[in-house]
Amino acid sequence: MKALLPLAGRGRAWALLAATLAPLSAGCTSESSSDDSDGARPAPSCAYVVEYDGRRYLGREETDVPVDKSLGGATRPACDDTPGDGDDGEGPALMTAFAVRGVDPGIAIAVAEDTGEYRLVVADTVKELPPELKKVTDRS
Repeated sequence: MKALLPLAGRGRAWALLAATLAPLSAGCTSESSSDDSDGARPAPSCAYVVEYDGRRYLGREETDVPVDKSLGGATRPACDDTPGDGDDGEGPALMTAFAVRGVDPGIAIAVAEDTGEYRLVVADTVKELPPELKKVTDRS
């Protein structure tokens, strides 16, 4: 003879399962949303993220950025967007942060990728690019 869970017990079991799985699925979502009209945020997992001065910055495509003075060290954290595939992913990368001419470093900075090439990264708190930063991105 099989023991059956009472109906109330089944509902609680499904609710517990759903509550357990919800945070896991949320961790797999993109940093960008389809209603992000000005493109301030980048797309998918293992997005280009830089940490500088206690802030997170999200990378953009622009590499023709007018830089000003060096701000010091920045870090691109380690990332493994496909765990269990036999590849350890990317390790952390140390780089130099630079001020973007005419833009507050709390909004955006540039990081050196190659000699003479600087990638624009925007603070993850920025929802819409301010006018001074739009000037930089429109000329790229």
